[in-house]
Amino acid sequence: MKRPTGVVFAAIVLLLISLLQVFAAFSMALAGIVLPMEAHAGVPTAAPIPDWMPIFMYALCAFFLALAAWGITTTVGLFRLRPWARYSVLVIGGGLALIGLVSALATGLLALVPMPLPSTVDASQVQSTQAMTKVIFAVVAFLYAMLCAVGVSWLIYFNRKKVREVFTPASSQLPAPGSDSDLIARQGPPALGNPNPQRPFMISLLAVLNMIGAAFCILSAFLPFPALIFGFFVEGWHKAAIYILFGAIQAAIGVGLWRLQEWGRLLALGMIVVGVAQCIVFIVRPMQIVKYSQEFSHKMVPMQPQMPEQFQTMLFRGSTILSVLLCIAIAAVLVYYRRAFVEARRTETL
Repeated sequence: MKRPTGVVFAAIVLLLISLLQVFAAFSMALAGIVLPMEAHAGVPTAAPIPDWMPIFMYALCAFFLALAAWGITTTVGLFRLRPWARYSVLVIGGGLALIGLVSALATGLLALVPMPLPSTVDASQVQSTQAMTKVIFAVVAFLYAMLCAVGVSWLIYFNRKKVREVFTPASSQLPAPGSDSDLIARQGPPALGNPNPQRPFMISLLAVLNMIGAAFCILSAFLPFPALIFGFFVEGWHKAAIYILFGAIQAAIGVGLWRLQEWGRLLALGMIVVGVAQCIVFIVRPMQIVKYSQEFSHKMVPMQPQMPEQFQTMLFRGSTILSVLLCIAIAAVLVYYRRAFVEARRTETL
C-alpha cells in the first residue's frame, strides 16, 4: 500500500531528531571521558569538577541512546505502516508538544525579563549585551515553539481517520477483490460487543509519561542532590527512600492507566492533589525553592555566579503556576475519560 506523504515526512523528521540524540549521546560520553582527564592533567577551569559528574554524563548518554533507539524503531515502523508505530509516534508527539510548550514559555519569559550580568562586563557594553541575550533567548524560545508545533501536528495528523485506516492491519494486507475475505472486510465482523475497550490516546500518553517519570525518580534517588518536599530539604537515605517510593507509585500509575484500571486513575488523581499542594507551598514560600536552586547549582557547578534572588523568585513562581495549570489539565483528562475505565471494569466482570 502506498505510504501517505505525511507519514513519510514525519518518519524523516523523527529520524533526524533521533540522529541528533545519537550525537548528543556521544557528546555526553566524550565529556565524561575528557573532564576527568583535564582534572588529572591540572587544566585550569572556572570551577572544580565534582567526582560524580562523569557518571552523570554517562547516564545522560544512555538516556539519549534509549530515546534514539525508540525514535529509530518507530521510524522503521512508520515506513512499514505498523499499527504500533502510530501509537508510538503519538506518544512521542505528545512528549514533544509538552516539553516544547513548557520550555518555550519559560525561555520566552527569560527573553522578556532583563537578565543580570556579571560584574566583569564593561558598563559601556551592558545595553548591547542585554539585547544580545534577549535575542538568544528569543531564538531558543522559537526553536522550542517549533518543537511543540511538530508534536501537535503529529497528534492531529496521526489521529485523522484516513491515517488511522492506513495503519490498520486490514489495510496493510488487503484481500483479493471478490474473495470471501474481501466480503467479510466490506461487511465487517458480526456484532459481538466490545470485549476489549479501546484505550484513549491521552490515557496511553499519561501512562507512558508516568513510566518515564518513575525511571527518573529512581535515578534521582542515587544522585547527590537533596530533595525538596513541601518546603523541607531531605537528604541521605531519607531522600533515596522518598524518591524510590514516588518512583514505585508512578510506575503503578503507569501500569494502572495502561490497563484502564480504576485504581490507577484514582491513584493518579491523588498524586495530582499532592503535586498541587506542593506547588501551593512553593507559591507561598518561594524562598525555599530559591534556596534549593542555589544548593542544587552549588553541587552541580561549585563557585558559579548566582542570579539575584528577586529574579529567581519571579521565575520560580511563574514556573510553579504553569505546573498547577498542567496538573489541572491532567486531572481534567482523567475525569473526562472516566467512562473508558468504567467500560473496562464492566468488561472484566462479564
